[in-house]
Amino acid sequence: MARARFFLAFFIMVSLGGCAGLPPESQATLSVLRGEEFVVHHAAPGDTWASLAEAYLKDRNRGWLIADFNKTAEIAPGQEIVIPLVHPNPVGIYPSGYQTVTILCYHRFGPNKAKMAITGEDFDAQMAYLQKHGYRVVPLSSIHAYLKGKEVLPQRAVVITIDDGYRSSYSTAFPILKKYNFPATLFIYSDFVGSGDALGWKELKEMTASGLVDVQPHSKTHASMVKRPAGEAAEAYRKKVEDEIRAPGQQIRKMLGLPLHTFAYPFGDTNDLIISQLKSAGYDAGVTVQAGGNPAFAYPFRLRRTMIYGDRDMGAFTRSLRVFTAENLK
Repeated sequence: MARARFFLAFFIMVSLGGCAGLPPESQATLSVLRGEEFVVHHAAPGDTWASLAEAYLKDRNRGWLIADFNKTAEIAPGQEIVIPLVHPNPVGIYPSGYQTVTILCYHRFGPNKAKMAITGEDFDAQMAYLQKHGYRVVPLSSIHAYLKGKEVLPQRAVVITIDDGYRSSYSTAFPILKKYNFPATLFIYSDFVGSGDALGWKELKEMTASGLVDVQPHSKTHASMVKRPAGEAAEAYRKKVEDEIRAPGQQIRKMLGLPLHTFAYPFGDTNDLIISQLKSAGYDAGVTVQAGGNPAFAYPFRLRRTMIYGDRDMGAFTRSLRVFTAENLK
């Protein structure tokens, strides 16, 4: 419908002499028609979705938006490409239902299958499935503007997160993420870094330097932040929560220089005090481990994440990819 309105508007503009001010030779070779909300580009040899996105949207990573709008995977020279400058439906709500974003949650990677550890072979197979079946892996940070209705996300958007900061995130998962060029967010608790089976700051710096891995806080100690022992004063509990939030953020800023935007609650548990302190500290969101997809109207501080377990098969993984909720909204 939006595409039809666009062409109608240009037809009226041209009919009324919208190009009358151009010399004849310019009218004959005109390759771009512009409106307030759309551009029609006549493809030239060498054009790619990324190059068009860079030229018209000032962000080459948004080539998917142009490809999706034109419902084609390939560009042919001379092809009319419609480029939406303002997306007609940034929140992904349709008469038949609404878009949701799946946030996957991993923990450990290893040679043997276990509930909380997935093999490298299975992780690779899951990433290959996402690539082959048209899912688009996006950074977790991109979800914040989407939740505010300011930016659109791909209709089959998936986010990858990895909790705790085990060394296998570097030795096993990181090479596979690089293989598929998939971004991921690593949630760390600062007391664990550099100890035992944990990543050190050297590995974390290498991962973030790749441009694929973001690091965000998962508390200081990984203790449940909602549990308040009997007899603990309200002020003591408040200070404990504050320290669990403040300490990992300070370390991430100091050691990696990264902005803080999302907090992963230990065990996925939160309450009003924790959320209030996160808001005061400038965070945009908090993530749980409640399974399910996240629509544009999801509450940012209780975002759902789906745990991926190593002792389940590919069928369980594919069923976890909830990118659309069917519902009659007419």
